[in-house]
Amino acid sequence: MDNNNIITQNTDRTQPYVMLYFNAREWHFNKDCKDNTGSRSFMTGPDGALTEAFTIGNWTWNWTEICSKQLTLAKNTPHMFTFWLNGGENDRNNEVCRFEVIFNNDHENRYTYNLNRNFIQPVKRLNGWELYEIPFITGENEYTELRFVAQYAYMTVMAAKDKLDYAEFPDTADEFADERPQRHNIVFQDGWPTNNWYSTKNLRAQRKQHEQRGNNEQSENRDLSGAMTGMVSAFNGLSGALGTVNCTLSGVPQMVTGCIMSACDMLRTRITETVVKCGADNPDEIAEAVCEEFNDRLGDVINNNIESMTDNVNDLLGDIQGTLEDLRDTVEELNED
Repeated sequence: MDNNNIITQNTDRTQPYVMLYFNAREWHFNKDCKDNTGSRSFMTGPDGALTEAFTIGNWTWNWTEICSKQLTLAKNTPHMFTFWLNGGENDRNNEVCRFEVIFNNDHENRYTYNLNRNFIQPVKRLNGWELYEIPFITGENEYTELRFVAQYAYMTVMAAKDKLDYAEFPDTADEFADERPQRHNIVFQDGWPTNNWYSTKNLRAQRKQHEQRGNNEQSENRDLSGAMTGMVSAFNGLSGALGTVNCTLSGVPQMVTGCIMSACDMLRTRITETVVKCGADNPDEIAEAVCEEFNDRLGDVINNNIESMTDNVNDLLGDIQGTLEDLRDTVEELNED
């Protein structure tokens, strides 16, 4: 144990954690795993800086582990391990993506942190990468080994600084995170397989189609609402017109009675004038004058009233015809929709 690396506390941080940072050059494949797959290389990080990283695992069954050097940490002390992570998920939801803390080579009592499927929330998301700060307490232990484990998905781990060093960068979470079956993975140019339904291009096209359908449905609903409003208005107009016709027709008996009463008043005056003029002993002349007056006066009164009533009825029938035409047009529009 004389060659153990001792991690010193980051005094720039106000919280009482000993800060540990991933350094790809100080990690190695676990020799106990016979099917390790992966590589260590420099790549452009989420902040644009060239940084060394470890990519491990693949889409198949190869169980892969990388381990830190044996560390000697202070007992009963809270520590925080910081790193950038990319990938570690597949679209079958059967991947392994873990971080482990092992004290004194006691693998059975290790601390296990699942880094996939939002079991642990990152402290920042930036350009497809997720920044993690994993806390643990050493307890009565000193000798510590850290591990990353991957299976059925590529996982890339990269050195990271303290989260405060990335404060100038706004979070750039995936706009389709709730819809995709896996998260961003740098093995794909777009971060996701371009030939699958959950590629960014396909999801944006689906969103556009959905929005267009929504707009069409809103337009159709507005047209239907307008048509129904027009139909209701037409029915109301027809009902009012028919009511007016009914009222007009119901006044015919009163009109006829009024005409007769008016004619009778005129006849009374005419008879009196004729008797004075012709004398009471000329009944034929009186009868002829009365009949002539009756025909003229009563006919004029009735004709005048009938003409007025006919004009009103014709106007009302015209209104009814127009209303029925509007109603027919509205029904045709509804049938077309």
